[in-house]
Amino acid sequence: MNRYSFTYLVIVYLLFGIYTLNGEIDIDHQLKAALVLLSLFGIPHGAIDNVLFLSKHKIPQLTFYSVYLSTIAVYCLLWYFFPIFSLLFFFLISAYHFGESQLSDYNFQSRFKKAIYTLWGVLLLSTLVFYNQSELLILCQSFTDTVQFGHVFDHPSIAYLFYGSNVLLITVLCLKKYRDKNNTHDLLTELFQLFLIHLTFYLFPIVVSFTLYFIFLHSIKVLTQEYNYLREVRPELNLKKFITLLLPHTLVSLIFLFLFYIGIHLQVVPISLFLFSVISISVITLPHAIIMTNFYD
Repeated sequence: MNRYSFTYLVIVYLLFGIYTLNGEIDIDHQLKAALVLLSLFGIPHGAIDNVLFLSKHKIPQLTFYSVYLSTIAVYCLLWYFFPIFSLLFFFLISAYHFGESQLSDYNFQSRFKKAIYTLWGVLLLSTLVFYNQSELLILCQSFTDTVQFGHVFDHPSIAYLFYGSNVLLITVLCLKKYRDKNNTHDLLTELFQLFLIHLTFYLFPIVVSFTLYFIFLHSIKVLTQEYNYLREVRPELNLKKFITLLLPHTLVSLIFLFLFYIGIHLQVVPISLFLFSVISISVITLPHAIIMTNFYD
């Protein structure tokens, strides 16, 4: 068990105790806790894309930001004209990104690794949806601008993706262990993490379960990888300076989200908070995932 799994397990035990004592945590407290954790770890883990990319590529910052923001703008247009396609594209991007960060330490053959990364992410997302279909459908039907997404979450292919990706990924990991004579500990650690993900997604509501994964098994791990890399290229870097690097874009993102939240609350922005959350996360994920692929390469 690595430190990320251990931290995750401790949090799961604590939450299980809270649910045992109180029966449930109301959605208001779920969202507030998720917002705090996302502000502390989720947003910051993507707040230094510029630093990571420019450390490897000597291009003007203006060029970087122009391409980065243009990618976001184009994806926003796709959401306006093709919402279902944009949602599915978001799932595909996220699947690859989550799998890549999770399995970046594994030495897969180059011709297979992108498919394996995507497979891991498909397992993650299909498991999340499979265990929480009813909750997702209710959530989609609660807002007029997200009703159409119910057809995606209720599609029969979810079950096929769930069972198929789980069986296939476990088979791939076992075959890799056998072929490369990997340490059995690595395989058991990965299988244990998959077990924890299943347990969390099954036991807890979707907001709680996904926030747990996203923060403790993804964002904190990526932040650690980013810090270790920058320590190599910037020997003078310490934790305080690293946090300082994270602050500017994190604060800009939080201010932007707050202003949009006020606009939605005052009905100036004609979009539900749920749809805005999905779109804002997706349009930031696309350029971030591209930057991180370059980072891991």
